[in-house]
Amino acid sequence: MARRALLAGIDVGTTHVKVGLFDERGARVASVRETTPRELPAVVATVSRALGECAARAGRGPDAIGVAGMAETGVPLDGTGRPLMPLLWWNDPRAAQEAAGLSRDAAALYALTGRRADPKAPLAKWLWLRTHAPDVLESMRWWAHVPDAVAYALTGRLRTHETLAARTLAYDTGAGAYDPDLLSLAGLRVEQLPPTAGAVEPVGPLTAPVSGVAAGVPVVIAGHDHAVGSWASGVRRPGDVADSLGTAEAVMVLSDSRPDPRTGLALGITTDPSLDGARTVVVGGLPTSGAMLDWVLGLLAPEGGHSPSRSGRAGDRESGRAPSAGERESGHAPSPGGGGGYDALPGLLDGVRLPTGIVMEPYLRGRVAPAPDRDRRVTVSGLGPEHTPGDLLAAAVEGTCLHARWMLDELTAVTGTAPERLVVLGGQVRIPLWTRVKAAVSPVPVEVVRDGDAVCAGAALIAGQAGGSLDDVPLLPRDVPPHDPRLAAAYVHVYERFLASAREPG
Repeated sequence: MARRALLAGIDVGTTHVKVGLFDERGARVASVRETTPRELPAVVATVSRALGECAARAGRGPDAIGVAGMAETGVPLDGTGRPLMPLLWWNDPRAAQEAAGLSRDAAALYALTGRRADPKAPLAKWLWLRTHAPDVLESMRWWAHVPDAVAYALTGRLRTHETLAARTLAYDTGAGAYDPDLLSLAGLRVEQLPPTAGAVEPVGPLTAPVSGVAAGVPVVIAGHDHAVGSWASGVRRPGDVADSLGTAEAVMVLSDSRPDPRTGLALGITTDPSLDGARTVVVGGLPTSGAMLDWVLGLLAPEGGHSPSRSGRAGDRESGRAPSAGERESGHAPSPGGGGGYDALPGLLDGVRLPTGIVMEPYLRGRVAPAPDRDRRVTVSGLGPEHTPGDLLAAAVEGTCLHARWMLDELTAVTGTAPERLVVLGGQVRIPLWTRVKAAVSPVPVEVVRDGDAVCAGAALIAGQAGGSLDDVPLLPRDVPPHDPRLAAAYVHVYERFLASAREPG
């Protein structure tokens, strides 16, 4: 019998580093999940250690390695490839003033890059460094997003993927190249940014020593996490919509055209190249999706204890799920966006009846799309003495799902796209209540990617096509949640209440 391929996927996320080995159809063989370190050397060490541990569990190393991860988070490297400072995180607000300065030419900037200026953009952070740490920029030989830096550590070659380059706010998406004029604002040159490589184009062979992994296996940068997960989940043509869940959430609509810059700015949406570069992906983001759940859970169970649940109330009983067999968690219990207290999740949700009757706006740190308002904060209405801690937690889930529905409606309207299906992927699929609410709120049929680490599995499947075609990447297994007409009908009124509240001036 022919030897079956074994493929490694690496997903460096805001909260967790996920490393897994998968077969050529995306079935998990071994996986490790660690808390994401704050500095690059520790990230690289975590990835190498996790690869070795997965190889030991599987009995052999992978035939190819795919790297994906968060965009915007990156680090300046010196001429030897060493980081000049700790990672600059996407959610670090230090460059707010610089982003405001870039916003003076917002329409022109959007027309070129498909993005609006905000503090998470590397360009804004480079401008901050130019003022506050000029020695860092003077010593910087390269800038690297985290996936680029990990692949560089594994191969000794620095490359990036266009879906990551497009997030710098210095990339002309029409020309498919960095814009020299935008880079010059920070005193940088095109040569200081890594060249792009296709998602199935090997960066190079593995040269770094990794226990149990043979030198020479191809390493690819699969791309930005949301793009990798959605492609592997089958979102590849107009009509397909992806909802990628994590600390942040992204609703992504494939389109053959880009929105007018003024419309895009007004809605707070962005445009990215698709993973294969053939189309535009119009994106609406909720920066505090999983983070919203973490925050409420932290209020209810700050020490990870078990809070009392409702008993004796009629209705649907919901619960969370423990991590699957073979997963090892480090630092704290599994969560879609981080934080502690997840041991209490099943008990808190036990007996919750949907809808909760509470309407919660999930804006911990302002709202981006589809109605930008940086000062918007969490609001709660309909909360009464009949509600329990579990209801409040479920209401946070409902709020994120209702907001995602709002983004879906606006994105499909602006692109003129008729949605046919919504594919949901990411950490929150481990929580049955979340997928049930998502399916009930959605205006189109929902498919849920079975593996909660779809990006990690997707990066592995893409690596399996190294040197080949993205079109041949197998689809990750998906499930169709049961249709519940009663629940869907109940959420029609809830969605109307949510829209009425969210559209009111802050």
